[in-house]
Amino acid sequence: MEEVYVIKGLNHRSMSRRSALKAAAGLVAAYNLGLSGARAQSGKSLNILNMNLLFSDVLANQIAKAYTDAEISADPVPQNEQYEKLLVEMSQGSSTYDLLVLDALFIHQVLGNKWVQSVDDIKTNDSSLPALQYENLFPEALKYVQSDGKRYGIPLTFSTPIFAYRKDLFEEKGLSVPTNWDDYRKCAEALHSGDVAGNILLLGGQDAHMSGDWATRLMGMTKLGPEDDGVLDAKNQPIFNSEGQGVRAIERLKEVLPYAPKGAQGLDYPDGISLFSQGRAAMFISWSDVFAGLETGPLKGKIGYAAVPSEKFQQQMTGGMSLGISVNSANQAEAYKFLDWMLRGEGYRLLLENGETNLVYKSQLEDPAVRQKIPSLNVYEDFKKRGTTTIALPPYRVPNSVEVQRVLYEEILAAMLDRKTPQQAMTDAESRVKSVIR
Repeated sequence: MEEVYVIKGLNHRSMSRRSALKAAAGLVAAYNLGLSGARAQSGKSLNILNMNLLFSDVLANQIAKAYTDAEISADPVPQNEQYEKLLVEMSQGSSTYDLLVLDALFIHQVLGNKWVQSVDDIKTNDSSLPALQYENLFPEALKYVQSDGKRYGIPLTFSTPIFAYRKDLFEEKGLSVPTNWDDYRKCAEALHSGDVAGNILLLGGQDAHMSGDWATRLMGMTKLGPEDDGVLDAKNQPIFNSEGQGVRAIERLKEVLPYAPKGAQGLDYPDGISLFSQGRAAMFISWSDVFAGLETGPLKGKIGYAAVPSEKFQQQMTGGMSLGISVNSANQAEAYKFLDWMLRGEGYRLLLENGETNLVYKSQLEDPAVRQKIPSLNVYEDFKKRGTTTIALPPYRVPNSVEVQRVLYEEILAAMLDRKTPQQAMTDAESRVKSVIR
């Protein structure tokens, strides 16, 4: 039985991280940018339900201008509004939008409700269409655009948690880059002072604390497969504390809380990147899209980037944004052609040239000149050195992933603020998660 899931309230994860990225990249006027792309001579048009990130700005402007087979309309919409708009438009069967920008966090809500059309089915129905060149993309990014052997759109960006640190401060103290949480704690203590916090924790943000702080600790504690997210199993049953790892992840956070900035309980993504960019913290672990624009600030050249420290296993979450074709679109073949144009490289070239750092195009990621231009991409070289495997973004498996994330955040926060013991918080989290999963 097919169901339509509508989640009330805001997508706190996306809104706060997007706000940080917007501030860092200087996208103050993104909402009001005009769509000056050349009108296609064919008279064809495509309407995209867009967001207000850096890549979204490029999509609405440079890419829209460069693509001449159809007129592209892609007004950037604030992310929380875009998410709500997606739910309303698709649950009502609206054909307003041909293409949908989608977040990996809620991709199973979209796929489960069959709101995007399989590109394989579109190709089957029109043999004149070219085969999409997915081989040009980073393979790990494809997990969020495929299901049951079929593909549903293309990845636009690919993100992962990154450990960013002040190289100059590490050199002053004679410290090595930590690869495990014991050494991370020692570095946080050694680097902490009245002026510079040893590390940043973001207890005030749902996604910032649940996935950026807690889940980065959790991911290295049990062995996971590439489609696993460490929070729910394939049957959507809680596994985040199956071996006590949920409790241990909280304990790891509590041991570095004394070396976090004052008022950490109220900090979210924008606060974290502001503190770090101002030189008021020595270490910061967060998602790669948070760090956009950092290298254009006063700390340029002073920041090192590495894979996140690990507990037992070298595993790291991945996420990102994708572009799917609406099942209600009357222009599915034209939308397919636009995806084909993107995959041939021109669209991704424009993303790179206009500041996007969360790259998914394989040739760009493998280009030494690009890695030199975007130092944060060196994290992938660190993956190779450590044998790091990529896993999924939690809790992406369920349609109401934002609601599940909220439950976890509330319980983790209760333990961090000593309102509950870590053990009680995880027991309560497991019970509550089971009750809200749809």
